[in-house]
Amino acid sequence: MGRFEGERATPALPGVAPGAGFVREVTRWPCLGARPPLLVGRGLELPGPAEWQKAFTWLYGHGEQDMSKRPVFLDTESTGLGHGAGTVAFVVGLATLDEAGWQIEQWLLTQLSGEAALLADLEARLRALGGPLVTFNGASFDLPLLRGRLRRCGLPTDALAGTHLDLLPVARRLWRGRGPDCRLTTLERTQLGVRRDGDIAGRAIPEVFWAALREPHEARAREAVRRVVGHNLVDVLTMPALARTMARTLEAPGDPELVQRAADHQNAIGRRLRKAAAQAGARRTRTAGQAEAVAAPPAAKPVPDVDPQRVAHLGS
Repeated sequence: MGRFEGERATPALPGVAPGAGFVREVTRWPCLGARPPLLVGRGLELPGPAEWQKAFTWLYGHGEQDMSKRPVFLDTESTGLGHGAGTVAFVVGLATLDEAGWQIEQWLLTQLSGEAALLADLEARLRALGGPLVTFNGASFDLPLLRGRLRRCGLPTDALAGTHLDLLPVARRLWRGRGPDCRLTTLERTQLGVRRDGDIAGRAIPEVFWAALREPHEARAREAVRRVVGHNLVDVLTMPALARTMARTLEAPGDPELVQRAADHQNAIGRRLRKAAAQAGARRTRTAGQAEAVAAPPAAKPVPDVDPQRVAHLGS
């Protein structure tokens, strides 16, 4: 289901396919002037393909050129704040970039029985996109949660195993101590000059899904789900804008403290690359050793020494 962004206070719930247990909605947004529902202030400035490729180098380090052109920003809304067995991701949002701008895809779970189908559809889409994953605190929350749910549904997790850029550690390196905190909503205000109006509080999100299951036709429950979908939409749209601001700050720090923080970030990239190179070297060594062991002919069994007296005894 595709549509372009409108001026509604919250996104409408997409139509539910009978028996599917989930719905998927697609919207498109321009690189300049994007103004999603719930966001007040100037329009967002999202990077285009060329600018994103440059930004990715500043944020992550050098990567494969074609891969860095296809970012996949990911965010989840779930029924809990951990990623244990009882926590379900009931809204998943992806933001991807092409020559025409940004595309947002959102999956909404409408029945608990539809989780496996939703995750299978999401996993297939991530494999098809193939680009680096970009999250905000995804290393600690979103990716472990999705891996656990995929495994519980008997689905592969390879689509989550590739390159991953978590923006939260970068934000902390740049701005820790220079503002109230490094939460996404705070950085939207302090770094992007926008704020949320009418957004649902994060602590209220876990209960929304269960309330909607209990009373699927109750107006307040449906409105709460709309607000969670709108919250997720803002998350996946402000992340690219924030990544753009981060990269520009790293490229041209505005004061001596930021110069030092940018240098610390480059050092962190260097440490990660050296660690990755060492791990790759260790894997190659193990693989080569295993190949040699398979290729080598089996060693001949040594012939034991024979006692001459025993031979004489047997021949007598």
